[in-house]
Amino acid sequence: MDQLRVVVTGASGAVGRHVADRLQANPAIGELVALDRYPSDGVRQFDVLSGDLSQVLQAGDVLVHLAATPIGLGGDGNAAKADKLLAERALAAAASTNAAHVVIVSSAMVYGAWPDNPMPLTESATVRPNQEFRFGLVRGEIEAMAEQWAEDTGALLTIVRPVTTLARGRENALALLLRNSAAIRNSDGDAPAQFLHAEDFASALETLVVGQHDGVFNIAPDGWLRPTEVAALRGTPETPFRVPSVVNSAVSDARRRLGARTHPGLAAYLQHPWVVANDKLKALGWEPEFSNEEAYVAGYQPSRFDGVTSKRRQEIVLGATGAAIAAGAIGAASAVSWALKRGKR
Repeated sequence: MDQLRVVVTGASGAVGRHVADRLQANPAIGELVALDRYPSDGVRQFDVLSGDLSQVLQAGDVLVHLAATPIGLGGDGNAAKADKLLAERALAAAASTNAAHVVIVSSAMVYGAWPDNPMPLTESATVRPNQEFRFGLVRGEIEAMAEQWAEDTGALLTIVRPVTTLARGRENALALLLRNSAAIRNSDGDAPAQFLHAEDFASALETLVVGQHDGVFNIAPDGWLRPTEVAALRGTPETPFRVPSVVNSAVSDARRRLGARTHPGLAAYLQHPWVVANDKLKALGWEPEFSNEEAYVAGYQPSRFDGVTSKRRQEIVLGATGAAIAAGAIGAASAVSWALKRGKR
């Protein structure tokens, strides 16, 4: 087999660095072109949103598209929109240069978190992300766009759906949102969790790129963790503060308005299962090196809630919610006062 030329976008990120290093070391890859907005050792500065990727790609290339926009404190809407544009530009460049193979990184969140989800979900499960969190919705839209690209070009397409991925000493924005949102849990139930080490993510992509495997693949460690097991790993073994489902999103939104790195749209992902199977990828010879526990411990960053008792946690959360409500009331009163003064002019 001829050696491959591989172009990787987003190669300076915590996960992208692992992927680039892994592919660079593989003898089946003759040339690796690593790109990122932020250059680093061996990574060329390149912004997919403003640059012309067709000037980098060549006919027959493999494009591994990892570039993504971090999810901000205010939610995920702008980041999701930017990610869709990134994918559009990457696929357009791949089409214009006759790239042979494109790898698109989606998310296990595209399955959605629903009470009737089987455990675990396989790649044949229906894509039905929850409407409240734009990240999963846009990943589904990107998948559909990529599938249309593959149909139009006849090239190989690989879509990967990783679970929450953590790099050693690094916690990405999505993982942080999930963890901080979990400080308040739904009284109607808890979702099991999966954590993928960045090195296992990289070795999975290596398997798919070098083997030129097309199709959809979940990337996950073996099994999953119960919420009590996750709590024990972070040093908070007791039950977290719980609220009824009808107020969970409102409380989360109030915390977010006060600066907490949380998102009200994640309530379903913390209540209902969305764990995935890895059998299809393992059938190709891939094996995860790290367990859920090892991946979590490697990437976990302590928060101010760790080690706090449930009673004190409840006091903090209720106090924050009350402050947000009070702030809203003050804002409304100020608006009324301004309107009355304006009417007297």
